Amino acid sequence: MRSTVQTAEYYVSYFSFSASSNSFFTQIGSHFSASTFRTETALFTVYALCAIVVILIAVIAFMWIKNRNNAKYIPKDWVLHPAHIANTLNAARDENEKFEVQFHSDGEKRRSTTCRMASINEESVTIECSGLNNMQGDWVGKDIDCYFQVRKFGSGSTFFMFTTPITGVRSCTDGTAILTLKAPEKLEQRQKRAALRISPPQQYIMGLAAWSAPEGLIPKGKLDIRQWGRPMLTYLPEKSSQIALDNISAGGIKVRIPKAEMKTCGLDFKIGDKLFILLDLWDPDTGQRVRYWVLCRVQNPFIDFVTHDAELGMQFLYTAHSDTDNTSELEWNEDGLENGIESIGNWVMRRHLELYREKGI
Repeated sequence: MRSTVQTAEYYVSYFSFSASSNSFFTQIGSHFSASTFRTETALFTVYALCAIVVILIAVIAFMWIKNRNNAKYIPKDWVLHPAHIANTLNAARDENEKFEVQFHSDGEKRRSTTCRMASINEESVTIECSGLNNMQGDWVGKDIDCYFQVRKFGSGSTFFMFTTPITGVRSCTDGTAILTLKAPEKLEQRQKRAALRISPPQQYIMGLAAWSAPEGLIPKGKLDIRQWGRPMLTYLPEKSSQIALDNISAGGIKVRIPKAEMKTCGLDFKIGDKLFILLDLWDPDTGQRVRYWVLCRVQNPFIDFVTHDAELGMQFLYTAHSDTDNTSELEWNEDGLENGIESIGNWVMRRHLELYREKGI
């Protein structure tokens, strides 16, 4: 009887164990399945977030590249605000400053003249130009460059230029032309290249010679400089200092002549006198000497009250070049130098930048 009871207890405990084991494995399986589901969900979420981040980075990079390509560089010396532009032009008008106007034209050299501003409003600028009685209506729509300056008390002058089209032309009986211009959208703080001048380093001046040009000289055809004899004034490094180059621009030079040399050459330089100049400059960019033959007009003669030296501001009129067949003869370049000598202007600009770099600006 006892054994029967024990056997019954065994089976009861076995089935209890089996039931509990099945329940345990079922719980493990359910937990395992739930854990696997949560892992897959987490991985999917991570992948989705990574995809979103990659898409955002791609969009940001695309927008940055697009904005960089479309961005316009605006120099700091440009004046763009309409009120500032109007105030600057009004200041020049109130100071009665001259406006140098250069006309754009196809197939011919640019003409330039000086004008005076008459009026300005939000839409247009009106200027009066003398000596342009042949202006025609076909100039309407063509562009012009205007150069002017505004004087600042105690701080010198600020130079500006703007480019704008002509919107109207009216000729007066006294030979004055009234030009209506579209109000400029910007002003640039810069002066005409021909006006940018520099006092060049002495080591860049390789030689200078000056002849008094005969009256009635016609800059056309050939010129035999040997017929003029020796130059009346010369500068050769460490040899002769009868004349010195004070400054130079694309449009002209200023020279200084010592008092003693003024007496020797026997000339009293007056406005309108003409000198023929030989000028040798050193170009450090090419490592070569550059020679210029230039006919000049005396514009601003001045006698220093202390040293009694003469200072002559001269404008470039015409250039000449050596004849390829006969180096002793020169041949005139018959085009006038209304806009100066471009190569000298470039040389001056580069030397100007060199000086700024040396000063650490």
